[in-house]
Amino acid sequence: MHSVRHERARQRTAQIRRSNGGGANRPYGGDYAKQAAEVRATTHVCWICGEGWRADDPWQADHVDAGNPLSQLLGAHRSCNIGRANKARAKGK
Repeated sequence: MHSVRHERARQRTAQIRRSNGGGANRPYGGDYAKQAAEVRATTHVCWICGEGWRADDPWQADHVDAGNPLSQLLGAHRSCNIGRANKARAKGK
């Protein structure tokens, strides 16, 4: 039984990787990648802190409703996005 579940999980993982370009760290499909690229390219102000571009802190596409892959994407500094995620983890979300 365990080996059957393991094989199914392995097959599902391979299927997901094939469907999103093979990237192991890309849990979302092609539409997400296109939307995220557009958000990063057009962001001028971080939606979390309200500040502009920083040379050492690149833009990321952040889900407004954290953890919901269908929620709106807005541009955020990487540090702001990570900080927001860390706060949510600390609260147990």
